[in-house]
Amino acid sequence: MKRYTPSLSCLQAFEAAGRYLSFTRAAQELYVTQGAVSRLIQTLENQLGVLLFVRQNKYLTLTSAGEAYLRKIQPCLARLEAATQELQAGHSGGARLNLSVLPTFSAKWLMPRFPAFAAAHPNILINISTRIAPFSFGKEDIDAAIHFGEPVWPEPAKFDFLLSESVIPVCSPDFMKRHGPFKEPRDLTRCTLLHLASRANSWQNWLEKAGAELEERVGGPMFEHYLMIFQAAVAGLGIGLVPPFLIADELNSGKLIAPFDILLSETAAYYLVYPEDRAHYSPLKLFREWLLQEIRQVHQVHHAAPREPA
Repeated sequence: MKRYTPSLSCLQAFEAAGRYLSFTRAAQELYVTQGAVSRLIQTLENQLGVLLFVRQNKYLTLTSAGEAYLRKIQPCLARLEAATQELQAGHSGGARLNLSVLPTFSAKWLMPRFPAFAAAHPNILINISTRIAPFSFGKEDIDAAIHFGEPVWPEPAKFDFLLSESVIPVCSPDFMKRHGPFKEPRDLTRCTLLHLASRANSWQNWLEKAGAELEERVGGPMFEHYLMIFQAAVAGLGIGLVPPFLIADELNSGKLIAPFDILLSETAAYYLVYPEDRAHYSPLKLFREWLLQEIRQVHQVHHAAPREPA
């Protein structure tokens, strides 16, 4: 029986244009010209007999039919890409595991430990990308993610609790010499306080928890990742609030010091999250078992962490 399916090129052009609502950005992603994207989508519309986009001046929007079609083909294209990668990995004698990990968690916690997993499972081809916000597993070729926040996802998923997050103020020894001594927490407000964009209230909350009476809200430069904050702190730019488990090496080596040993606990936490239909995928099961064992070791040494105020 003859099957009627549009060409892959047409579907890829439509998916990219629908995702970006831009022929220009779709062309950049696909490494073709804007005119080529426009012609592919026109061909697709002619084949389907349905208008997929509404073009008004410089703006591009999907029709209701276009929105419905995009939702249905995105997971199909993702599965096709995944099947291709699995075939390539299998041809080289291995399986594939695609992970999405928070940038700082990946650089400072996961990567130093990851060679042990790779050595134990040499037949697993591991691909790691970084994301901050939740995303749709159905639209992207990702097997699992390490996520910070609440155990909530845009689609049905399973969660494994990894770590809660508590932060402590840190600075370089040279910064302490130049701006210290700090006799009480309020003294820190004389200095540059480094803020994390996704935890914009952390300094305010830490100072209040530490008993500092503030006349006005504290400000300071904003950074997107923890990695930027403790690099800035090591360089002497200011004082950052960071989780001790991410900077254990810097604290042990003396590159960073804590003016006060007062922890502020965040309500959100770190989770391993994965789609329900990947729960029994062998490479993911092996990674999950290894990761949870590593996390148990972290919990075992947390008794040495700085104290919470009474």
